[in-house]
Amino acid sequence: MTPTDLAAEDAELTRLLRLEGPMNLERAREVMQRHDLEGLVLGDPQNVFHALGYWPQISHTKAGQPPSTFVLLTRHADRVPGFVTTRFIHYYTFADARIERELDTWLYEDTADSGNETPVPDWDMFPDRHRAPLSEVEQRRRATLERVPPAQRTVRDAGAALVRAMRSRGLWQGRVGYDHPVIAEVAVRHGHPGTMVAADNILREIRIVKSPLEIRLMRRASAANLAAVEAVIRSVRAGASYTELRRVYEVEAARFGNRAVFLTVDRISNELADEKVRDGQTFFVDGVSHFRHYHGDFARTLFVGEPERAAREAAMAMRHAWDAIRGQLRPGLRYSDIVRIGREALRGGGFDTAVGFGPHSVGLAHTDEPCDDVGGFYRKSDLVLQPDMILSVDCPVLATGIGGSVHMEDLMLITADGAEPIHPLTPGTVQV
Repeated sequence: MTPTDLAAEDAELTRLLRLEGPMNLERAREVMQRHDLEGLVLGDPQNVFHALGYWPQISHTKAGQPPSTFVLLTRHADRVPGFVTTRFIHYYTFADARIERELDTWLYEDTADSGNETPVPDWDMFPDRHRAPLSEVEQRRRATLERVPPAQRTVRDAGAALVRAMRSRGLWQGRVGYDHPVIAEVAVRHGHPGTMVAADNILREIRIVKSPLEIRLMRRASAANLAAVEAVIRSVRAGASYTELRRVYEVEAARFGNRAVFLTVDRISNELADEKVRDGQTFFVDGVSHFRHYHGDFARTLFVGEPERAAREAAMAMRHAWDAIRGQLRPGLRYSDIVRIGREALRGGGFDTAVGFGPHSVGLAHTDEPCDDVGGFYRKSDLVLQPDMILSVDCPVLATGIGGSVHMEDLMLITADGAEPIHPLTPGTVQV
């Protein structure tokens, strides 16, 4: 596979993202109904993208600032999403995304909540001097801005715009979910009569069941991620440093259109560590990268020359257990059942090997599922598998003193009556 092979799919995914957000809206409305939410007000860039297909390029969470772009969803299928952002961002980044779906848009000038209701001048930020024809980009930006009603594009500050959008979308009553404290603070200051509910876990509950577009994005991300990991495997040789392997992964992921997140080499994730590959070593590589924010996750074990017998036996045990698990994945199975199946397979196969079976949902995050409330700390819930979930089961061998490290990992789509890989299955071990 080459990057050219993915070009047509990339173009089609871009077209689809302009028509609809990746989010499974039917699932979202079902989850909102279950939690008795009138809707969701979202400011985290990840959640804005999930709902709309547009990632605010100035990612305020990375900059340590509160969000300035928001999406409002309701549980009513006949209400279009609300969209709130600054006039500057709307003109200079949002318009260039060429989002085609209908939105109830509110634009503001000042990232504050001053209570000043005086409108700002309409066109003073982007005046046309008429000294040259507008470029295609300038025309598109101007046309996008002009589609917003004048009264909704001249709001003075963020708080006022957010409140007006909430009223417009019918979210000024009842229970409303939010993903950033600034949203709740604005609601309280303006006398929101309903209940504001922290919705991180609710959003994870929505995300675990993928829409058809999300599944396509995951297949695309996984194809490139697998290609990048395989490039690393081809570059392995005695004497190569782990830093060199990570650089190969980062370059190859980018060449295929992905962005590298991490490459774990021989259980080592810390980038300050720089060990060397040695002849006779067994070790794994585990790569995570994303395409349009959807993640691939793939791991394989390498034998550099002739491995220790213990390492080869550990790899056989790992593969035996993963084959048993993969053959039984289906809707209705719990995470805890997956662990049980893996352990039973080891015992049934006569293997005395410690393997950690770690199921996790993969999507907009590497670990993307609801969690239990354990005093503010994160612990995965014991989820029941459902159709259209995408699952990884980490299978690392936990034993030490066997001549290296052993692990493999594939991404599986849960279907109506079983499961299927979203990328080609390759041998769990590779001799180099």
